[in-house]
This record gives sequence, structure tokens and C-alpha cells, in this order.
Amino acid sequence: MALCPHCRNALPETETRQCPNCGGDIAAAPPVPPAAPPPVPPGAPTPASLAAGGAGGAVPPPMTPPAGGAGAGGPGGSGQGGEVPWEERDRIGFGNALVETTKRVLSNPVPLFRALSRPSGIGSPLLYAVIVGWVGVVAASFYSALFQSLVGSSMAGFGESPELAAALGFAQSWGGFLVQVIFAPVGLVIGLFLAAGVFHLVLLILGGANRSFETSFAVVGYAQAPAILMVVPFCGSLVAWVWSLVLYIVGLSEAHGIGRGKAAAAVLLPLVLVCCCCGLLAGLFASSIAALVTQAQ
Repeated sequence: MALCPHCRNALPETETRQCPNCGGDIAAAPPVPPAAPPPVPPGAPTPASLAAGGAGGAVPPPMTPPAGGAGAGGPGGSGQGGEVPWEERDRIGFGNALVETTKRVLSNPVPLFRALSRPSGIGSPLLYAVIVGWVGVVAASFYSALFQSLVGSSMAGFGESPELAAALGFAQSWGGFLVQVIFAPVGLVIGLFLAAGVFHLVLLILGGANRSFETSFAVVGYAQAPAILMVVPFCGSLVAWVWSLVLYIVGLSEAHGIGRGKAAAAVLLPLVLVCCCCGLLAGLFASSIAALVTQAQ
């Protein structure tokens, strides 16, 4: 039994050109149904919203993430976003940037150090380290000079070496305090480059230097934040030194994308080597003194 191509009803046995049910032309092909519109992606404007916008309603554009991820595209193109406030001191202010950076390094350093994998130069971390380091050195020198003024020099035990005792005594005096206030920035700059160079060299030897020297230097620079604790008398210097060591390890690990063990090796191996060399030199010096004393007797 033949069916109408239009209404799909049965056709009579007699030949006819038109369907008695729908009146359609049996010889003509049925019309093609319109294709379904493509799906609208999330966030894209719909025809209804476009019509509303044309009538005076504003249609907000879809939100797209920045090109470098959530933390990229900060002011000045540093690529570190808001994770390192010191990099945005021109926008948020010098004092606010200094305080916020110090707070982040001391309280939650991982995001900040991770952002340093996209370095923006050594100028900003160098300036930050010199400022906080200078504050710490001045505070420690002040306490040392004050302590000597109150109880006398602690270098009196070097009676057999008056020159060394005099030099160390001067370092603890108010004259030594003034010298350190003036020349501490120079020593800090030299120490920063030396530490960053040694750490980066060891990372190269261990196969962990996945970023440039600028990254290692930035880690060393911002890891000086605990130096602000040197304003606390007596124990502040020791706490700041140990805390900085921990920050070196965490910072190198996050910035270079390596494990904590390899980062710890890069930090601690040079210290062990220096301690061994100092112990060897001290032993040789003691042996020489003992030999001279024996010959004198």
C-alpha cells in the first residue's frame, strides 16, 4: 500500500496526482525540515539578550581568564600578579608593599615563592632585602653596643691576642655601630649575590636549576624577611637566621619546581662545607699555637 510522502496516510488504489487527505502533490518531494540551531556556549549572548541589549539593556561580555593564569598579568607586566606586593609598590604604596610582603613571607610563603618562577628582574628583591636586612643589622648592632656599654666587652677572653680583642671590642662599641649603619648595605649586597650564586651553582650540579639565576636571587632576597625579627634582643638574630634557612629551602623548591630534599641539599651542603673548612683551619691554627708554646718552653 502506497503512502503519501507528506502526511504518511494511505493512498487510494486508483492513480491520482493529489493526496485526498492533505491535498499535497504526490510526485513532489516533501519539504526538508529546518536544521536545529547550534548550541549556545556558556556565557555567550543569546538572541533574546541581544534583542534586550538593542532595546537599551547592556549585555556584559563573557569573562575570560588572563593569559598567564590566575596570578599573571600584574602591573608592569611582572607576571606575578598580587602574590608579591613589593612588585606593585608603585600602585599600593611603598610602606604598604613592604609590610604586606613581609607578612606573606613570614605567614604564607608558598604562593609568593611559587610566583617567583616568573622572574621580573633582581632590582625589586635586592631593594627589599637591603631594606629589611639593614633594619635587622642596625638593631643587632645597637643591642651589642648597648650591652657593651652596660656590662663591658665580652671579648676580654682574648687576652693572648690583644689585637683581635681590640678589633672585636670595637665591633661591639658605638663606633662599630656607626660603621655598620653606614656600610651594612654594601655587605648585604655582597652577601646576597654570594648566597644566590652558591645556591644556584649547587642546583645546577644537582640538576635542579629549572629556572634562571634571577629566580634564585629573588628567593634569597625575599627570604631576608625574618631579618626584621632581629629587632627582638638576644634571641631575635638566631631565630631570624634559622627562619631564613627554612625559607631558602621552601623558596628554591617552589620557584624551581623541585622537591624539598634537593632544595635542602642546595642550601645545607655549602654550609656543611664551610663549617668543615672552618674546623680544619681552627685545628691547624690550634696546632700551630701549641707548637709555638712547646718550643718556647
